[in-house]
Amino acid sequence: MPLAMDWTFEFQGSEVQWTEVSGGQVCLRFSAAAVRQGLGAALEDGHVKGLELRFTQAVLTGGDQPLCMGALSNSTLTIDGVAHRHIPVPFTASGEVRAELHFRSGTILSLSSTGVQCLPPAAPHFQVSYAC
Repeated sequence: MPLAMDWTFEFQGSEVQWTEVSGGQVCLRFSAAAVRQGLGAALEDGHVKGLELRFTQAVLTGGDQPLCMGALSNSTLTIDGVAHRHIPVPFTASGEVRAELHFRSGTILSLSSTGVQCLPPAAPHFQVSYAC
């Protein structure tokens, strides 16, 4: 895995492949994570398959886990009172973490945790479009 990437993960427009809850851990794996690559004028929008968002010591406060898949819209990650709609990749933070993830299906996953990580896939590949 590269030490530094020029990616920014955006909740809006990302597609969750599955959500796993196990022993106080919550992991969302994305089939198409909306990512911005580059800086300044060289900024390019695209998607990455396999990106994971992991929460530690997590407590679900709302949402039906089996329904937490599909496209996200209007979602927020709040860390120590500061709301984020996008984060760098990779990303690690600890503190008072809250997430409210709105799925286009109408499902809302709400959780609180003590830490969050956003990790690229083992073999990262930036794709400008998944359109046929």
